[in-house]
Amino acid sequence: MDGLLVDSERTTRTVWQGATSDCGFALTDETYLTLIGLGAEEAERVLARQFGEGFAIPAFRERRLARMETMLKTGGAPFKSGARAIVTWVASLGLPVGLATSSRGSEVRERLGDLTDLFTTITTRDDAARGKPHPDIFLAAAASLGVPPGECLAIEDSFAGVRAAAAAGMTVLMVPDLAQPTAEIAKLTAAVYATLVDVQAALAESWAAKPPDPE
Repeated sequence: MDGLLVDSERTTRTVWQGATSDCGFALTDETYLTLIGLGAEEAERVLARQFGEGFAIPAFRERRLARMETMLKTGGAPFKSGARAIVTWVASLGLPVGLATSSRGSEVRERLGDLTDLFTTITTRDDAARGKPHPDIFLAAAASLGVPPGECLAIEDSFAGVRAAAAAGMTVLMVPDLAQPTAEIAKLTAAVYATLVDVQAALAESWAAKPPDPE
């Protein structure tokens, strides 16, 4: 969702850096890149390890949530190019389409609005014991769709997400947002695309070439 369907990583970075500053610490852009794709709790633990005992997670969380609420009230973040089109297109094909996100369930509709209704199932951090880069969220999403993981195509923007989907046994396409893939991440993907518009074009071409189902 964040960074792939919604252009939220830059605004979220501002929220996290502001909340960190409120607590007397400095979150650099470099460190923020390592948090992308992680659930909020996992990311908070990363910061606690980096900043030490003086970093109080409850105080940071309070400031982060307050800043995020303000951000959402002032317009939030727009959809990424091609986001609505690709979800609508896949749904129109009659294929099951699932959302697998590290965000909490309460955040999905406020980020996606009516686009939420096009997903067959929605799997969030609330539905998995472990967040990305562990495969739990993707395995739960596949189960909710009734599709074996090996028959699923995952589209991701983050390193943690790519690692999680690959560990679940899925074919992975990547559309990078703030962080461009390293050699290690690229090897875990079937392809890397610049935008979701490019992904839809490639998938549409592949779908058109698909042999018809036998009568």
